Amino acid sequence: MAKSTMQFRNNRSLVNKKLLFFYQSYARKNGFSVRKGRFVNKKTGERKRRDFFVTVKENQSPKRISQKKRNRGYTKCECKAHMRITLRRINEIFPEEWQVRFLPSYRNIKLEDEKRILLLKEGGLSVTQIMRVMELERGLRHGELPFLNKDIHNLFAKNHKLHSQNDARELLEYCKSAKNDNPNFQYAFTLDSENRLEHIFWCHAHCFELYQKYGDAVVFDTTYKVNSYDMPFGIFVGIDNNGRTILLGCALLRNEKLITFEWLFKKFTLLMKKSPKTILTDQDPWMKQAIEKEMPYTKHAFCIWHITTKFSSWFTSVLRSDYSTWCTEFYDLYKLESVEEFEQQWPLVIAKYNLEQNKHVTALYQIKTFWVPSYLHGFFFGGMTTTGRSDSINAFVKKFISSRTCLSELIKQVDLAIEDVGHKQMHDSMLAKYQELHLRSLSPLEKQGYQVLTPFAFKKFQDQFAQSIQYSVAQEENCTSFIVRHYKATRL
Repeated sequence: MAKSTMQFRNNRSLVNKKLLFFYQSYARKNGFSVRKGRFVNKKTGERKRRDFFVTVKENQSPKRISQKKRNRGYTKCECKAHMRITLRRINEIFPEEWQVRFLPSYRNIKLEDEKRILLLKEGGLSVTQIMRVMELERGLRHGELPFLNKDIHNLFAKNHKLHSQNDARELLEYCKSAKNDNPNFQYAFTLDSENRLEHIFWCHAHCFELYQKYGDAVVFDTTYKVNSYDMPFGIFVGIDNNGRTILLGCALLRNEKLITFEWLFKKFTLLMKKSPKTILTDQDPWMKQAIEKEMPYTKHAFCIWHITTKFSSWFTSVLRSDYSTWCTEFYDLYKLESVEEFEQQWPLVIAKYNLEQNKHVTALYQIKTFWVPSYLHGFFFGGMTTTGRSDSINAFVKKFISSRTCLSELIKQVDLAIEDVGHKQMHDSMLAKYQELHLRSLSPLEKQGYQVLTPFAFKKFQDQFAQSIQYSVAQEENCTSFIVRHYKATRL
């Protein structure tokens, strides 16, 4: 006789009824009936077992029943087939007490804990950090909370589903209300054929004012996605006179097609009242065409950070052990100050690593006027072409955008980022009044720079002013032209 064991976690009476129905259905199909039996512990009086026995089988003679016993209308036979239900406590299945708390029925997050968790999440803490903070607040050892990381993730998913249904409408209502409160708030949007939000651009009043002051150089980035909607999140950032990254505008786009970028840059120029002098983006070809059409007088350049982050996937397998030295020599090429030097050194370095036929190297050379600094002389980028500045922008954006951010949360986080920028600007202005900077020379030009520039800008000026007297002039062989070089370059 085959033997099988299963475990059920449910109401005892309900389990009995379900299993009896199952066994009766099976018996009916196979020509026999069943009856219930039970086992009661004589000491405790507790019923810990329920048996279902086979009674009369088809084509089998019944046994004689004693007249003293109550006639049940059926007769027990000699068949050994039966089904048994045994009551077992949780602590019998899991002898160790600490294991029981991992069962789903014992893991729960109370309402006050939910509020606390969501508040900590809004503050930017990760799930692991939230767990640790709550353990410290309650004086618990690590792992003693009545819920797991998975339960917090489930809470976030439930909360996101609850608030995401009206996200688009809340965003539009927010923009409309903000525009009524301050006419400098700017926004534009489009709806698709089903009257759903397709694209939207918005700029807070404070950001609009910052753009009028510091909008000469702009970085536009769409590498951040609100993955809950699978939509690119575009962000316009710049740099103020204290060297801080500032937010200038946000866009949520349905896709990254040419027509989408044309709409965005057209609305940006219209609503912000002017085009930037320079704009930095990644190498997206549709974005490049859209900028050429909608911002014809803006110098477009590619951010070197977006280029070099792809190097590992482009060249690691090709160069292997030479990859690190290639990166070093590429960066030396990037820093060359003149177009002539770059054009002279580029083919030599490429040939050294046998990359003449490499498609990525060929593509980089074709767009050299968009990323090589020697081709970008005369244009102001506010130092945002450097990888360090790009890292700063990346860190700034990640403060208020993540892959699971819904629109209602995004609005709050963007507002918070803007307020943060405002507070830091006030702090920098206060320091500028009381911070004492030392002059390096007796030059009246340096003294004037000290009087009119912010501490950040003045330090930049001091460095350039000190280098201005460290150049040598060499006359070329034709005696009609001269070459000016910094003394460090002269000694190489």
